[in-house]
Amino acid sequence: MDNEKIINDSTLEEVNGGKSEGELEREEKRKNERKLHGFIAKDMAGNVTFTDKTGAVGTFTASEWNNLRKNWDYTGNPEYFMETINVSELKGLEKA
Repeated sequence: MDNEKIINDSTLEEVNGGKSEGELEREEKRKNERKLHGFIAKDMAGNVTFTDKTGAVGTFTASEWNNLRKNWDYTGNPEYFMETINVSELKGLEKA
């Protein structure tokens, strides 16, 4: 048996599954950007439970959520931008 063709444990730990350096960088960038966004969950009636990036949770009726969306309609993807805002800020805008 040729020992030069055997991968030792320290070398094996460096194997990344075949992803290129660029793929790994893009994956890391997506992960880091995701940390800047919250999560929107809608029920069948359109009511929203929003968990912001800090973990705070807020609930909005479909009407309240749609009124808030109008603030970012000009972007073409209002909920993408809304995901970056804290629940307390959205609640404050809702009252304004």
